[in-house]
Amino acid sequence: MSDIPTPQAYTDGDMPDSIRVACASNNGELLDGHFGSCERFLVYQVSQAEYRLIDVRDVGDDEAEEDKNAYRASLILDCQVLFIASVGGPAAAKIVKKGIHPIKQPTVVPTSELLAKLQPALANPPPWLGKVMGKDAEARTRFSSGDDDDELLEAEG
Repeated sequence: MSDIPTPQAYTDGDMPDSIRVACASNNGELLDGHFGSCERFLVYQVSQAEYRLIDVRDVGDDEAEEDKNAYRASLILDCQVLFIASVGGPAAAKIVKKGIHPIKQPTVVPTSELLAKLQPALANPPPWLGKVMGKDAEARTRFSSGDDDDELLEAEG
């Protein structure tokens, strides 16, 4: 098992026009976790210019009372986007209901690779990303409605 990464200091406002992204992980800084069984969520603040690991949230399902998925979603309520290896339908519905946009990435990749692909999209976000960034509807209408959520992060090749 890889070492658990160390978060860096972050104060709200340090990174203007940024979003908070959670990544489900079991090993180091790899995105390799299923929502319902990952060991931790790596939480990043992401802007066009940089991304920074700001928190590592260990999952202790023993703290969940009745609903493990609701408990896990509550750990990342401050995040707008969640990268996961996989997630079941009922759990995905709970995540979306909390205002978090889940994105499945079935191939194990370093979180840095996903975040680097996300950064350029923050400059001219597709409608779904503009919405999670808090852009007003008028600003989002200049995009075509044919964008697919996963298009942003499709594997190359």
